[in-house]
Amino acid sequence: MASSDHLKPGQKGEIKVTVDLRGKFGAIVKTIQVITNDPLRRRTNLLMKMRVKDLIHARKYEADEIFKAPCRGCHVERGNSQKKFSLFMSDCIMCHNEGRSALPVSGMQAKAREEIEKALREGIRKTSMPGWDAKHGGPLTDEEIRGLVDYIKPAARRSRN
Repeated sequence: MASSDHLKPGQKGEIKVTVDLRGKFGAIVKTIQVITNDPLRRRTNLLMKMRVKDLIHARKYEADEIFKAPCRGCHVERGNSQKKFSLFMSDCIMCHNEGRSALPVSGMQAKAREEIEKALREGIRKTSMPGWDAKHGGPLTDEEIRGLVDYIKPAARRSRN
């Protein structure tokens, strides 16, 4: 619905659009057709792009809620009994993949091993990254955390001279 059905040349208006999102999530594109009195462009199409989150991800969560239901099933339990690469691919990749909300592996590799381990253990304040260490309420053991650090940033190999 437009703010007015008639606008004078140069006058601005507002177009309100309602989209039924029931059962939809991910990238959605809608086209809005506007009829004008411009003799060269009687109809103009506006393209509206949106990213719709499913109901579980639509609300704002605290970082440590990832360890509780309903988040736990996808963000923790898939990695049970996994190590290093498999653990990363099970529980970490959904946030740390290219183009997602957190740094991808390539970005994390630029950081010092100690910084990566601290972030894994304690989380990162004011972000969605929780502390994964059991001492901070997370599900990972020391061995699992060290394995993730080894996957993200392998230790430098020493020469045998």
